[in-house]
Amino acid sequence: MKQLIFSLGLAAIGLAGQSFATEMNSAVLKGSVTVSGPTISLADVMAGVDLPSDGLFVAPLPGQTGTIRASRVIEAALKLGIQQIVGNTTGSIIITRQGRHIASSEVDASLRQAIMAKGEIDQPDYTLINGAGVPDLYVEEGLTGSPTITDLKIDRDTLRFSASVTVQGSATLSKMPLKLEGQISDMMDVPIASHALNKNDIITAGDIRIEKHDRKSMAGISTARPSALKGQAARAPITAGSIITDDLVMKPILVEKAMAVSVTYATGGLHLTLRGKANESGALGDMISVLNPQSKKTLFATVTGPGTVAISSDVPAPVASRQATNPVQ
Repeated sequence: MKQLIFSLGLAAIGLAGQSFATEMNSAVLKGSVTVSGPTISLADVMAGVDLPSDGLFVAPLPGQTGTIRASRVIEAALKLGIQQIVGNTTGSIIITRQGRHIASSEVDASLRQAIMAKGEIDQPDYTLINGAGVPDLYVEEGLTGSPTITDLKIDRDTLRFSASVTVQGSATLSKMPLKLEGQISDMMDVPIASHALNKNDIITAGDIRIEKHDRKSMAGISTARPSALKGQAARAPITAGSIITDDLVMKPILVEKAMAVSVTYATGGLHLTLRGKANESGALGDMISVLNPQSKKTLFATVTGPGTVAISSDVPAPVASRQATNPVQ
């Protein structure tokens, strides 16, 4: 921990303090002490009877350690009439101040949330100007508040930002808030082929991995939405490690050209099923032409599943007109 050298504030010692002189015979300097408050008294750094507990020295910041020269403590003790002082009178006393530790991950989470809210960025990442990571924080013992981001400023053009970090009730951070400055990156999920895929392969969760890329670096690239890839088919061979873009995937072909298909015709409460032959390939929901091998008529039907199509009398006008010259025979 950072070592701090503290100057002695003797102005607080008044003449009234000299009334202790006749009551005190001797005191022993301590080698190291732990304090919880912002000031240090003789009772903290010396062992003895009826030592004054008034704060005379400035304590380190919460969670930090520093030193006070023994000569300074002796000078203050002599002014109060403590004549016999023993211990390491030529060295220094190590002072450690207790504090609540706030991990850098908590500060990082608060900063990202603030950037998301103010910058309207779904997945913000950032780098600090000095290249270092967000530091841990120490605040006064007993405080329970979470780190709060204040004075957040974001340049919309460059995505540069500045912010302060405070914790409610912390006098230390109120006087000296943690200042952060850096560069925001607007990240997005990019699907990557985990291994090579062949044409018409149906994509599963194991076929892709998600990488985060800066949205600016992906400008002009129409990446497929990762959440919509499962169940899609490769339109062409995809090499391992490739970014999966919209033009590389399609709905899986459920009916191949020249395939024998089951044709269902529904009108009102009537359902008829016949066999047909697909004149073209189609995916789920596609309308394709189908040949009725008995009547040699061409029908237009919607692909409903593997090897199945359906014709409905309740079809939109453009579709109905397409089928009008090819009734079911």
